[in-house]
Amino acid sequence: MLPMMRRYAPVALLVLLVTLLHYNTSMHLHGAHGIYRRLYYFPIIIAAFRGGWSAGLATALISCALYIPHAMGRVGHDPGSTLEKSLEMGLYVAVGLVCGLLVTRRDRTLDQLEETASRLSDTLEEKSRMEAELLRQARLAAVGRLSAGLAHEIRNPLASIKGAAEILADDASETDPKARLLRILKVEAVRLNDVLTRFLAFARPSDHHPERFDAMTEVQDVIELLRHRSAGVTLHGPDPGSPACVLEGDREQIRQLLINLILNGAEAAGEGGTVTVNLARVAGALVWTIDDDGPGFNSESLRNLGTPFFTTKEAGSGLGLAICLRIVEDHGGTLRVDESRTHGTRVVVELPAAEGER
Repeated sequence: MLPMMRRYAPVALLVLLVTLLHYNTSMHLHGAHGIYRRLYYFPIIIAAFRGGWSAGLATALISCALYIPHAMGRVGHDPGSTLEKSLEMGLYVAVGLVCGLLVTRRDRTLDQLEETASRLSDTLEEKSRMEAELLRQARLAAVGRLSAGLAHEIRNPLASIKGAAEILADDASETDPKARLLRILKVEAVRLNDVLTRFLAFARPSDHHPERFDAMTEVQDVIELLRHRSAGVTLHGPDPGSPACVLEGDREQIRQLLINLILNGAEAAGEGGTVTVNLARVAGALVWTIDDDGPGFNSESLRNLGTPFFTTKEAGSGLGLAICLRIVEDHGGTLRVDESRTHGTRVVVELPAAEGER
C-alpha cells in the first residue's frame, strides 16, 4: 500500500493543485481558466505512464468529478462555453485511455523482448555447451585412436622384454647384484602393461551388457573389496540395512567406476584420511556421493575434469576419471564435482534408476 501511495502521490497533488487554481481564480479571467483546464492533462498522462490504462482512466474520471462543480457553476464558475468544457472532459478520458493503452502495450512488448532475450541467451549457452561437447568428443576420439595404435605397437616388444627378464632372473642367484635389477625390470614391465591396458580400455571400451542388479549391494561389496587395498584410510559405506536401489546397466563397468572413484578418494585422503560413500534414490535417479577429506580439486583440475592424460599425480596416466566419465555417459548419467565444498572433495554420480523403480 505504501509503495502505491508514493507512486501516485505526485499525481494526486497535481490534480488538487489544478483544481484549487480553478476554484480560486476569478471568473473574469477567461484565459487563466482555459490554461487550467489543459493543466489536467499532465497528471492524467503521468498516471497513465505509471499505472497503464486503468490509472490513466481513473485519474481522468477523478479530474472530471473535481472539475464538474466548477464547470457547471455549482462552486464558482468557469466562464468557458458548455460545449468547450464538455469536450475537454471527454478528452481527459480519451487521453487517459489512449496513453494508458500505449504504455500497457509498450510494457507488454518489453516483457516479450526480455523473454525472447532470455530464451536466446539460454539457446546460446546450450549451443556453447554442445560445441564444447562436440570438441571434447572429437578430441577423445583422436586420443583414443592414437592410444590404441601406440598400445598395440608397444605391447608386443614389452611382452618380449618381460619374458626375457623372467628367463634371466631364473638363472640369476639371489646374491647376484643383477637379480635386483631384473626384479625391477619385471615390476616396471607389469606396471607399463597395466598403463597400456588402461589406454586400450579408454580407446575401445568393452561391450555394454546391461542387467538389473542392486546397486546398494554392489557398493557395499566394492568397499569390502578395497578395505585391504587402502591401508591407513578409513572407508565408510551405506548401512547394511539400506533399502535396495535397482539399477539397469553393465555391472562390471559400474564396479570399475566405483573402484576408480573410491581409490582416487583414498589416494587423495592419504594416510589417516577418510572416504565416505553414500547411495540414495532421488526423484527417479540413483545418486552416489564419494567424499574424501583430502586437499580437494584445484581450479585447473576442475577445468580438465575427465580430460584424457591430464593428471596431477606423479605416476598417474590421466585416464581414470576419463574412463569413469565415459562409463557414466554410456549409462545416461552425469558425473560432477561439488564445488560448494570448502574442504575435501565430493564427487557426485547420478544414473537413472531401472524401469519400474522410478
